[in-house]
Amino acid sequence: MQNLDLIIKKIKDEAIAATEAEDRRSQQKCEDIIKEAEEKAETVAAGARASAKRESLATVERAYSAAEMQKRSIMLAAKVGMINKAFEKAERCLCELSDEDYCVFCGHLLADAVKERIESAKRLAEEYGEGDGSVPSFEAVFNAADKDVRAPLIVKAAKAFLKRESAELGKTPISVCGECADIDGGLILRCGDIEINCSVASVVAAEKEKRAAEIAAIIFAPARGGDEGGDDEK
Repeated sequence: MQNLDLIIKKIKDEAIAATEAEDRRSQQKCEDIIKEAEEKAETVAAGARASAKRESLATVERAYSAAEMQKRSIMLAAKVGMINKAFEKAERCLCELSDEDYCVFCGHLLADAVKERIESAKRLAEEYGEGDGSVPSFEAVFNAADKDVRAPLIVKAAKAFLKRESAELGKTPISVCGECADIDGGLILRCGDIEINCSVASVVAAEKEKRAAEIAAIIFAPARGGDEGGDDEK
């Protein structure tokens, strides 16, 4: 019986030892699984944080880019507005000249338009045989405010300017039309069925178009300040 008890005790001890060893292995396995899971979780979390950071940076960059585009758009509109206002002011200033200066200004407009038309008629006659090249007669149409008082003075000034060019041009027939033109200032020159717009608005618009490249350089010039202006603020 004693030998049996010893055998049973030995089997029991071995079973307990085997169980404890299996428990340790299971515990270690569980710990390894948990550790691996934690490492994977940390990797996923780190990736998520990196992705979130990249997305945040991308969102900030998109917002910054949109803000810069809006800033450029606002600056461009401001520059265009200022240039348009400058030409509008120039138009008002011309219309508001003193009587003497206004008549001289419009006299030059009228004389230049008459001279250009006469030269054009002569070229057509010489090159294409159109017309006889004779000096045509002209009619100047003014607005209601200028027609009665300023118009005769403007025509007189124009003839004086033409006479400086040549005696023949000084004899060019120019009359004041009985009609009125719907313009703020300047005149409309008629020669037969041809009309030449010499209104102040047309002259200013032509000058603005002539200076298109210069205006574009102003509009699209790099804005001062911003990144370059940082050094000035230090």
